[in-house]
Amino acid sequence: MIEPTPGANCEDDVDHHGQTDRRDDGGSGGALTQFALRVVSELRRNTPIETGVPQDDVLSLLLRHALNGNTEPLGSLYNEMKRRGIAAEEIIDTYFPAAISRIGNEWHEGDLDILQATLRMSRLQALLRELGRAWVSDSVGGPGGPRVLLALPGGEQHTLGAMVAANQMRRIGVSVCVCLVPNSSLLEQKLLNNRFDAVFVSASNRSCLASCVELVKKIRRLPLGDLPVVLGGGILKELQDDMDLKALANHVGADMATSDVTKALAVCGFSNKAQAAE
Repeated sequence: MIEPTPGANCEDDVDHHGQTDRRDDGGSGGALTQFALRVVSELRRNTPIETGVPQDDVLSLLLRHALNGNTEPLGSLYNEMKRRGIAAEEIIDTYFPAAISRIGNEWHEGDLDILQATLRMSRLQALLRELGRAWVSDSVGGPGGPRVLLALPGGEQHTLGAMVAANQMRRIGVSVCVCLVPNSSLLEQKLLNNRFDAVFVSASNRSCLASCVELVKKIRRLPLGDLPVVLGGGILKELQDDMDLKALANHVGADMATSDVTKALAVCGFSNKAQAAE
């Protein structure tokens, strides 16, 4: 839905490559930054990854912002978060995925056209970027801490889910490099010239399945020892009627397929380090 820029490559976050649509920004960037700083400084709990069900009226405030970029709903969102005891972590881990899913469903059902859906996703991405910057989350991870390469396969157009996962990992002390649709030479260069402890592959739907297989094959051909590879993203839910997670991981060549970041980190041997960072 959100198209990667041609030649997009590895950076600290996907928005460095034109992922965020600013055509209707209207100078709201300062308001987004202020909202993010306020939420993170005042409502952060420093808890592990949150799970739960979003409250519909609070979710609607996030969706109202995504509708046209109006920042007024963000003031109401902050007030409701404070009044109801909703943590900054919950907004990232529960409300953003719910908003992404709602917009995606409305597009699939024909209630939104591609432009409307793309703009709403772009506005959410801009807000998520500001929340991530406010967290200054990479600072909690020391130079010897876990490092993950989060790669999106060729043909992948959805980046918000990967950004949520990156935010979650950074919050608990894992350094994350996001790599969009890497070509063979770029992928090899990144993996051989940097220390990574695992590769997470994020794909949104079955159309990227073949690309995931090819991406993992490229990784396995490199002299990286037993570097763990984990598959995640919306593709898991989309293929759940066709195969279970273990069969999907085997098909792709990954060590594990899961949408749970905590489980993914644990299978890579990061659980103790992540708990220490919490």
